[in-house]
Amino acid sequence: MRIDQHARVPIVEISLLRAIPLFHVLPGPSLEGLAHALERVEYPAGAVMIREGDEGDRYYAIADGTVEIRQAGQRVAMLGRGTGLGEIALLRGGPRTATAVAATAVTAFALDRESFLTAVNGHAPTLRSATGFVQDLRERDRRRAAEDAPDLD
Repeated sequence: MRIDQHARVPIVEISLLRAIPLFHVLPGPSLEGLAHALERVEYPAGAVMIREGDEGDRYYAIADGTVEIRQAGQRVAMLGRGTGLGEIALLRGGPRTATAVAATAVTAFALDRESFLTAVNGHAPTLRSATGFVQDLRERDRRRAAEDAPDLD
């Protein structure tokens, strides 16, 4: 009982992760373990969090603020509390597909590659969810690129 009295349960972090669709089906104990692995990071407005083309090394869960997502210099999305970013490069093992810039001051929780992949790959429903999510994002990117491509006819 003495140990339990001093155990830190990361309630805020667990709630944040639970709000992110990618982690919706992750079991409670796994979610708590993941929450313990998070590192709080702060970014001032205008700071680059992720740069397109760089190696993916972390996943970010946004706790506060707004993040602008850019591809090839064009804004493609705005993300806020309860959303995450950085999963494509981690799951696909390739470079970052977009740049993420703090549009306002941002408080986020970063998760290292190994912890992210262990959690996602270690739970089949979460892996299916993550795979579907990434496929949807990639399809959105393909449609946008096709719309932006010059008509050569």
